[in-house]
This record gives sequence, structure tokens and C-alpha cells, in this order.
Amino acid sequence: MQRRDAFTLVEILLVVALLGLLAFALVTGAADLFRTKELRPDDIFWQGVTAARQLALESNQTVTLQYDTEKHTLGWNAGAATETGKSLVFPGPLLEFLPVTSQGTVLIGGQLTETDAIKFVRFYPDGACDAFRAQLTDAAGHRTILAIDQWTCAPILAGLPK
Repeated sequence: MQRRDAFTLVEILLVVALLGLLAFALVTGAADLFRTKELRPDDIFWQGVTAARQLALESNQTVTLQYDTEKHTLGWNAGAATETGKSLVFPGPLLEFLPVTSQGTVLIGGQLTETDAIKFVRFYPDGACDAFRAQLTDAAGHRTILAIDQWTCAPILAGLPK
């Protein structure tokens, strides 16, 4: 009697089950790639800061970053141009540039709000920027204050609690 080499039914079912499991994992993983990520106010803020700093470095000019409260846009321009060169739509209702030290505060709706906002922030050709803080307000009304390092234009991390 001659013996034939073939796959058993159990081996075939096992391969089909593994292929089905692999296909399921790939389809669910690929679906996440096509979903649009909702941009948060801090994401847009950091995109604007990075773009303004990059423009200052590349153009060898002082670049101004400002927030337009009527259009809800964060815009930047180089040199003495009066109009904004480029801009991003800010998803939150408010963005304020604040001085490094708090000088005037008011209690509004149970939240301490600063009253001494800066109109714009400058980025310099050497990679530095004005010393400032940013107060971001999201759509839900939550406020976040970010301290910015004037030499690197990066966030200042708070120290660990003692």
C-alpha cells in the first residue's frame, strides 16, 4: 500500500482559524488609522509655537505669535508684516498669553483668572522667545496654564511634590 502525504482536517481548520484571527486583528487595527483624531487646544498651541520658532530660525527674523479672539485663530508672521503670515484654527474658546509672574487676578465663576494678558509673543532668530505663560481654555471651560522656557520655547515641567 502506498501512503500519500496530505493535511488532516484538524490542521486545515487550525490554519483557517489562525488566518481569521490575524485578519480580525489587522482590520480592527487599520480602522484606528483612518479615524480622525480630535485636536486638543494644547496640540494646536504647540503646533503654533513650533511653527513660529521654526520660521524665526529659518528666516533669521523676529517672528510674532498672536491669538485672534474674534476668529479664534493662532497666527504668526515674520518681520514687520502687519497681517498674519500663517494661522491655525484654535479649538478652544480662549487662549491668553500671560507674563511669567502673576500680577493681577480676579475670581470669576469660582476660578482664579488672570487679568494682565499679553497681546503677542516674539520668537527670535537664535531660537529663544519672550518669557511667557499660556492659559488655554477648552470647549468644556477647563483652564490649563503652561509655563514656557524662554531659551528653548519648551514647556517648563513642574517639580515633584515634596
